[in-house]
Amino acid sequence: MEIVAPPAKVRAAPLPPDERRAAILTAVRPVLLERGAAVTTRELAEAAGVAEGTLFRVFTDKRTLVYEAVMAAVDPAAGVPEINAVDMSLPLRERLVVLTQLGFARAEAGMRWMQLLHEVSREEPASGDRHAEMRAWARRTEPGNDAVREAVLAVLAPDADALRLPVEDVEELFLTVILGTTMRAVDQRRRGMTPAAPDPERLVDLLLHGVLRNPQSPERSA
Repeated sequence: MEIVAPPAKVRAAPLPPDERRAAILTAVRPVLLERGAAVTTRELAEAAGVAEGTLFRVFTDKRTLVYEAVMAAVDPAAGVPEINAVDMSLPLRERLVVLTQLGFARAEAGMRWMQLLHEVSREEPASGDRHAEMRAWARRTEPGNDAVREAVLAVLAPDADALRLPVEDVEELFLTVILGTTMRAVDQRRRGMTPAAPDPERLVDLLLHGVLRNPQSPERSA
């Protein structure tokens, strides 16, 4: 009777460095949110499915790993698929309400991630120029910010003829409302206050109709 040897196990090809780095940054997010600054390098390695030595051949230290994970999590480009998924059959007001809800959800998540980074930074200060680090991050987010603007413009575009202002101006005002409301909440928390949850419908109505009881266009006023 012929004995057939079992096929030899073939090891999966290692991921290219960039893909491995991205996979680690995604894998460690849940444990970072759960454990915060108390997370250990062992827990990070287990979450990523690699040995600690492998982890720190990719990232120089724990703080660098946390910093890169936070920057990836708050990259504006990550929110573009959700914007692209907005139901375009909805009326403009309802589409804007959905956009506002998405914007506040991203902002809330971003604040949690930045708080985590702040906590870790207190335990493991940056070895280099912190301001240079943040400037570099700002440059990295520019393509993502551009992608968000294009996605929001696409949501507004079908109703361009119904708007008193160009869609580019409306998009800028919309993002200003989101940012302004978020920064107000950040300031209140910094002062020990508990900010009230923003009302997306109220803010959208403010954007679309202003604050006048009987709004009139500049042309009619003239």
